[in-house]
Amino acid sequence: MESHAADIVLSLTGRDKGQLMLVVAEEGDFLLLANGRARRAEAPKRKRRKHVSPQGTCDARTRQKLLETGRLTNSDIRKALSLWTGDEDAN
Repeated sequence: MESHAADIVLSLTGRDKGQLMLVVAEEGDFLLLANGRARRAEAPKRKRRKHVSPQGTCDARTRQKLLETGRLTNSDIRKALSLWTGDEDAN
Protein backbone atom coordinates (compact mmCIF):
# COMPACT_ATOMS: atom_id res chain seq x y z
CA MET A 1 0.00 0.00 0.00
CA GLU A 2 1.40 3.39 -0.98
CA SER A 3 0.91 6.62 0.97
CA HIS A 4 -0.70 9.72 -0.51
CA ALA A 5 -1.68 13.19 0.71
CA ALA A 6 -4.06 13.06 3.71
CA ASP A 7 -2.89 9.57 4.73
CA ILE A 8 -1.72 8.78 8.24
CA VAL A 9 1.67 7.07 8.42
CA LEU A 10 3.96 5.71 11.11
CA SER A 11 7.59 6.86 10.98
CA LEU A 12 9.95 3.86 10.88
CA THR A 13 13.32 5.62 11.06
CA GLY A 14 15.01 8.70 12.45
CA ARG A 15 14.41 10.89 15.46
CA ASP A 16 10.64 10.69 14.98
CA LYS A 17 10.58 6.85 14.84
CA GLY A 18 7.32 5.43 16.18
CA GLN A 19 5.34 8.67 15.74
CA LEU A 20 2.14 8.99 13.76
CA MET A 21 2.29 11.72 11.12
CA LEU A 22 -0.07 13.10 8.51
CA VAL A 23 1.06 13.33 4.88
CA VAL A 24 0.49 16.97 3.91
CA ALA A 25 2.08 16.74 0.43
CA GLU A 26 4.07 14.52 -1.93
CA GLU A 27 7.28 15.28 -3.84
CA GLY A 28 8.17 12.31 -6.04
CA ASP A 29 9.72 9.65 -3.78
CA PHE A 30 9.36 11.94 -0.76
CA LEU A 31 6.42 12.64 1.54
CA LEU A 32 6.03 15.85 3.53
CA LEU A 33 4.89 14.92 7.04
CA ALA A 34 3.54 16.92 9.97
CA ASN A 35 2.00 16.12 13.35
CA GLY A 36 0.94 19.65 14.37
CA ARG A 37 3.19 19.70 17.45
CA ALA A 38 6.93 19.00 17.14
CA ARG A 39 6.67 18.92 13.35
CA ARG A 40 4.44 21.79 12.32
CA ALA A 41 2.52 22.40 9.08
CA GLU A 42 4.78 25.37 8.20
CA ALA A 43 7.89 23.16 8.24
CA PRO A 44 6.91 19.58 7.38
CA LYS A 45 9.42 16.73 7.59
CA ARG A 46 10.61 15.48 4.19
CA LYS A 47 10.90 11.69 4.38
CA ARG A 48 11.29 8.92 1.81
CA ARG A 49 8.25 6.71 1.27
CA LYS A 50 10.22 3.60 2.27
CA HIS A 51 10.84 5.07 5.74
CA VAL A 52 7.16 5.20 6.70
CA SER A 53 4.46 2.59 7.19
CA PRO A 54 0.98 3.52 5.86
CA GLN A 55 -1.69 3.28 8.56
CA GLY A 56 -4.78 4.52 6.71
CA THR A 57 -6.58 7.67 5.65
CA CYS A 58 -7.61 10.52 7.90
CA ASP A 59 -11.20 11.65 8.47
CA ALA A 60 -13.23 12.87 5.46
CA ARG A 61 -13.42 16.54 6.58
CA THR A 62 -9.64 16.89 6.95
CA ARG A 63 -8.98 15.01 3.70
CA GLN A 64 -11.44 17.25 1.80
CA LYS A 65 -9.88 20.44 3.22
CA LEU A 66 -6.35 19.35 2.28
CA LEU A 67 -7.33 18.33 -1.25
CA GLU A 68 -9.33 21.55 -1.86
CA THR A 69 -6.99 24.13 -0.30
CA GLY A 70 -3.67 22.29 -0.38
CA ARG A 71 -2.96 23.13 3.25
CA LEU A 72 -4.01 22.41 6.82
CA THR A 73 -3.56 24.21 10.13
CA ASN A 74 -1.64 22.58 12.97
CA SER A 75 -4.93 22.27 14.81
CA ASP A 76 -6.49 20.38 11.85
CA ILE A 77 -3.54 17.97 11.84
CA ARG A 78 -3.67 17.36 15.61
CA LYS A 79 -7.44 16.77 15.42
CA ALA A 80 -7.08 14.29 12.53
CA LEU A 81 -4.40 12.33 14.40
CA SER A 82 -6.40 12.30 17.64
CA LEU A 83 -9.51 11.09 15.79
CA TRP A 84 -7.39 8.32 14.26
CA THR A 85 -6.07 7.16 17.64
CA GLY A 86 -9.45 7.59 19.33
CA ASP A 87 -8.00 10.12 21.77
CA GLU A 88 -10.27 13.11 21.03
CA ASP A 89 -9.30 15.16 24.10
CA ALA A 90 -5.57 15.15 23.23
CA ASN A 91 -5.74 18.48 21.34
